[in-house]
Amino acid sequence: MQEIEIYIYIVTMTALDLAQIRDCLRRISANHEDYYDDACSEYTVDYEITLEMLPQNVLSYILSLCDPTSQQAAAKASDVLAAALARNNDCNDNQLSLNTLPADVLLILFTYLDRQSLGRVAQVCVRFKVLSYSDCLWMAEARMALASSQLEPLSVQRSQELLGAREKVRVGVAWGKGACLETLVATQNQRYMPWVQLESDRLWVSWGRRIWCHPRLQGGGVARATTRMLRGHADDVSKFVVKAGMVLSGGRDRSICGWNAESGEFLFARRYCHRGEVTAVDVAGGGRALVTGSRDKTVVVWAMQEDHARCDGLLPVPVHSLYPEDRVWCVSTSHDSTLLSVGTAATRSTPPLRLYDLGSGQHLMDLGVELKNGAGMLDMAWMSNNTLLSCGYDTFTRLWDTRCRSFVRCWEEEFDEAVYCLATDGVNVLVTGTARHGRVRVWDMRATSHLYMRDASPARRGQSSPVYSIAIDSTNMYVGLDQSLNHFGFGGTDPKMLDNRRRRRI
Repeated sequence: MQEIEIYIYIVTMTALDLAQIRDCLRRISANHEDYYDDACSEYTVDYEITLEMLPQNVLSYILSLCDPTSQQAAAKASDVLAAALARNNDCNDNQLSLNTLPADVLLILFTYLDRQSLGRVAQVCVRFKVLSYSDCLWMAEARMALASSQLEPLSVQRSQELLGAREKVRVGVAWGKGACLETLVATQNQRYMPWVQLESDRLWVSWGRRIWCHPRLQGGGVARATTRMLRGHADDVSKFVVKAGMVLSGGRDRSICGWNAESGEFLFARRYCHRGEVTAVDVAGGGRALVTGSRDKTVVVWAMQEDHARCDGLLPVPVHSLYPEDRVWCVSTSHDSTLLSVGTAATRSTPPLRLYDLGSGQHLMDLGVELKNGAGMLDMAWMSNNTLLSCGYDTFTRLWDTRCRSFVRCWEEEFDEAVYCLATDGVNVLVTGTARHGRVRVWDMRATSHLYMRDASPARRGQSSPVYSIAIDSTNMYVGLDQSLNHFGFGGTDPKMLDNRRRRRI
């Protein structure tokens, strides 16, 4: 591939032309003879400079720029020009330049170039640029791209668009370097504990007792005007989830409520279904089953049935009641809806993670029995049907494998702060939010040390807030603080500028 790089540099530089001109001038200077005429008091040149005195390679190059008619006329006018033209024809007949190769051959050659060399190739000519941007050259590196690989189906559902292979590599580099733009999406006057859920075209966030739905704009921005506002709780919403076309929420008023995610239609409400605050909810089985957890140390599995009192209503009916023996902070069901993981406060020798069979309610196993007392789990996310991520009070984020009944990898928060929430693309990126200063860390799960840290800007200067919730897709990250919702864009575009352009067009 050294010949390719040499060709690229020759095409992009003019040093070869300068060398030929300099050689031509040197030959003319060697033959230059003049004398001083006393009568005329001036220098007189005793010979005439002609085109035939130029070197043969220069003549061949000049003749190659002429049209065929001019070349024939030049060959008839002089034997020297005819010889130079013949030499030029011999060179053209026996030499094959790189830009005349077929596209499939060039693509094979370009596969041996690294990312920087492909960028140089793209600057040579339009044809090389089109070929160097082909997805087949970037496919292997795109599969390893950080956060933008879009290999996990749930990550694709959250993304606004499907990225090309080269675009995945570009965005993945931005995630790895932390090259992002931060903007404030929404601000509040009061302090809340917001929860964020992300879809491809909508962003859901809870403020107090209401849940707001914001349309997503081009470039990852979020519209300030909301399409719908969900009401139903008498007190603050603790957790909610958007799954299977349903919005399910649990609140401090000990009740759960459900809405249709598309129309915002109120579906059901179960009041006082727990003796304490409902701190965890989840939807399983395509919306046929619900799971709720509470401070009252109970987990209830509900089955969805039709409400005969309402022709189009639904009614959750309790099926199983589970007793993890401690306060429940989070619940999550596996991708195939067979396993239920329950995160507890882990006090009084209670395991921080307990796994149950969702269908029968049978207790299967405990995870983290070797952890210290009080290492409660505050958030979790399943990576596959056998592995899940969890974070909590003991400043660690762990990857658990149910097949070996233990964690297989862990990442420690170096500032000794509780990890309140996490988000993942399901492949290789992990984002965690801590209890102070709006601190967000981005991890590559293939390594043990974090890539970088970001402090989300508070709504008002001088304040400090925990990170209560995080949602990510291939190019964006949304962070929920006590008085603001912050957006980090890794796509390289400013959502404020795009929003201003859209308003001017309107």
